[in-house]
Amino acid sequence: MPSLAGCIGALIVAAYSPFSWAQVPETENEVPVLSPVKVIGQASDDGGYASGSAVGSKETATPREIANSVSVITRQRINDQNLVTVDQALGQVTGVTVISNDTTQSQYRSRGYAMGVAYDGVPSYNNLGGFQQFDLSVYERVEVLRGPAGIFQGSGEPGGIVNLVRKRAKETFEASGLLGVGSWNDRRTELDVTGPINAEKTVRARAVLSTSNRDYFYDTTHTDKWLAYGTLDWDITSATTLSLAVTQQDDKTDASYMGLPAWASGELLDAPRETNPSPDWNRYIWNTKEYVAELEHRYDNEWVGKVKFNRREQSFYFKDAFIWTGVDPASHTVSYRRRISDYDYTRNAVDVYATGPFTLFGRRHHALLGYNYENYLSENVGLAPDTLEGIPFGRPDLVPEIHGAWTSGGKNETSQRGFYGQVRLKVAEPLTVVLGGRLSWFNNKSRSVAPSVPTAWSQGAKEHQHFTPYAAVTYDVGRDITVYGSYASIFVPLTNTKADGSVLKPREGRQTELGIKSEFLGGRLQASAAIFDLRDRNRAYADGAGFFVNAGEVQSRGWEVEVSGRPAPGYEIQAGYTRLETKYLKDAGNEGLPSSTWEPRHTARLWGVRKFADGALKGLGLGLGVHIASENKSGNGSLAMRRQGGYAVVNALVSYKLNNHATVQLNANNLFDRTYYTRLGGLNTYNSYGEPRNFMLTLRAHY
Repeated sequence: MPSLAGCIGALIVAAYSPFSWAQVPETENEVPVLSPVKVIGQASDDGGYASGSAVGSKETATPREIANSVSVITRQRINDQNLVTVDQALGQVTGVTVISNDTTQSQYRSRGYAMGVAYDGVPSYNNLGGFQQFDLSVYERVEVLRGPAGIFQGSGEPGGIVNLVRKRAKETFEASGLLGVGSWNDRRTELDVTGPINAEKTVRARAVLSTSNRDYFYDTTHTDKWLAYGTLDWDITSATTLSLAVTQQDDKTDASYMGLPAWASGELLDAPRETNPSPDWNRYIWNTKEYVAELEHRYDNEWVGKVKFNRREQSFYFKDAFIWTGVDPASHTVSYRRRISDYDYTRNAVDVYATGPFTLFGRRHHALLGYNYENYLSENVGLAPDTLEGIPFGRPDLVPEIHGAWTSGGKNETSQRGFYGQVRLKVAEPLTVVLGGRLSWFNNKSRSVAPSVPTAWSQGAKEHQHFTPYAAVTYDVGRDITVYGSYASIFVPLTNTKADGSVLKPREGRQTELGIKSEFLGGRLQASAAIFDLRDRNRAYADGAGFFVNAGEVQSRGWEVEVSGRPAPGYEIQAGYTRLETKYLKDAGNEGLPSSTWEPRHTARLWGVRKFADGALKGLGLGLGVHIASENKSGNGSLAMRRQGGYAVVNALVSYKLNNHATVQLNANNLFDRTYYTRLGGLNTYNSYGEPRNFMLTLRAHY
């Protein structure tokens, strides 16, 4: 296997070579080429809800160029709804279900499966659900691709990928700030300053600071969080730019909420929404640091070469007690389990690629070639948990704080790497054929370390030269409409063994999708519709003799529609609907049953804003939105037990522009105070209420 340095060097040499296939030869039919335009980290600059994205193609593309279902939460949408966390942003995305774990982090699912994450296009293995993310003050927009994204992601579940696009330094001076106060003692501040730091504007910087100090609708819990972000962009030459960035976020949460238990017989409790069974000594402390370096070179032939490095260091310390059993109907008592752990996560990732046009048979096409690598190391120490029985439900104060020395330790290391490529062939003026693939290597190993008895590394999941194909066709029906069909896939290595002792082939998520996309009013209004059929194949299936075969299969299918953008001056809308069905096609105990009951069969989201630029209502802004979900349950297959019926949550906005620099806005969430659950869990925990009616008053200033 070639070394990482060798792979990177080969790609850079190929990109820089004057004789490489990156050159666009002159022909009689050559399309006139404009001078390269530098666009770094920007997809839309008009302050609207319509946007391009890089989530399906590495470089920013229009929705019609991406033959998959894609949604974008823009910076304007983030500001209008006063969205603060990735959790809140993904809760607005068509086809995405947010499932709360605790106060500090959640899970994210689409099309029946967990989603992955990338940071400015650099994939990060298994780093979305279950891990705290930076607040949105760092990001310009949130991009989401639904369905398998294996060609750029590598290994992962087939639910899709979230690309978080960070803010970049600007060539003109800008400064903005925010002061917010809201329900449950919610207090927030933000400061964002950017601009050139030399007269030639070849060196630009940006700094962001934010703080959050708040309680919650449930008892006892309190969070103190701060974030600092700095980035520097340097045009080394007119064609080469170096970008550096550093981010740190600290979060300390007391008595983090993990939802309620259920009755031991299975039914949901009818407890007040403010009930929090966590003792007040519970502590969750997250510290996250990220270091980014990017080098970009723009060639005269319109090709672009990029090298990206991302290092993320995250620690998570927790000391807590959580309910371990359902509530006994006779005694109204529960058992608690107490624990202490300290985790350190270190991720190093490199992504190198070159992309640009070429001419063949008199037509202009586009190619992309790249390589990425990631190493993820998890280290932990912990105190063996103990159990306390007979605690009356509602009396967490009777659970004593746990103390003691570490009793266990472990390490887990995962690395993956791969070469990827994609070519967009303009077969005819309205017809484009997209072909791509990835060749991947994946390796996982673990070991025990002190204070456990140290052990040698134990081999986990492993895969060598796994090929992930991608194919699509787009056809332009006139100037504003494109129809498409695509095939996408992704893989998950398995560790189950067959009767002959060999390991099962990887699970594979394979999706076919047909859709139509349109852009109107110069791209300011976008609409799309798609139908999809996703098959999760090669699942481990017990053979009855203590071994396994690759025979299990799950199907996820449905359809989606979405519209976003500016239908008329002063209006911004984003609306979407998803219909989803999941089913075990072949499974030893669940055949024919739904495979994912957390995600409702029907979900609809609508948000719209009207801002008045003149007349008697000049400066006024009004917003209204609704989130509608049908019935959902806890568990999968035959284990699904608790359920809630459909519900609708209404949100609203009133804002007023005081002058050219300042705006005051009031956001109201769950306006009609609907009682519902964000997650239905087990007997012991994770039956979590959604927020009751709440308000946030914000003063924003911009210069």
